Amino acid sequence: MIRILSARHVRVAAALVCVAVGATAGCKPNAAREESFRPIAVGQPVPEFTVRTLQGDSARIAAGEPVTLLHVWATWCGPCQKEFPEIEAIQREFGPRGLRIVAVSVDEGEDDPVRAFAQEKGATFEIGRDPEGSVRRLYQSMGVPESYLISADGHLLARQFGAIPEGAAAMRAAIESALGPTVQASRSGKFKRASM
Repeated sequence: MIRILSARHVRVAAALVCVAVGATAGCKPNAAREESFRPIAVGQPVPEFTVRTLQGDSARIAAGEPVTLLHVWATWCGPCQKEFPEIEAIQREFGPRGLRIVAVSVDEGEDDPVRAFAQEKGATFEIGRDPEGSVRRLYQSMGVPESYLISADGHLLARQFGAIPEGAAAMRAAIESALGPTVQASRSGKFKRASM
């Protein structure tokens, strides 16, 4: 017995076929999808990135720069607000030994709210501005906050998803290792590197 489908059944079947074809087409690899989400792994070279700072100049993240803690954050982010004192503590501890911190705000809009936030938190490290979110795309960021410890030769040494915890033992150990051994502070209060 031959069964004749109603027009309604034909439309439903056609719609289901279109959905199935569309779903499988989206799963196929193609040139446009080669830029799929792949977070940078520890040991890999990081993408070169230059960001405008609140001071009016620029900060460059690339091989040949000092050991850098690149921190991606936003003023509206609760964990970012809570971790700023820890980042400042890392700056005070390791800045004199050569660590550079570049905290890149991905807030949209004007600089003034970001500047006010940084001043309120007492930040003494560089504050970059990236309202377009370029750093998040380049570094395949999962969100904010996120931090990347980058060696002087431009390789990723450590990555912190989420806020840097108070005390930050793992990050401090990675920074310590990246900066190398030191000897006691001289009378001037500056650290001297130990000879290898």
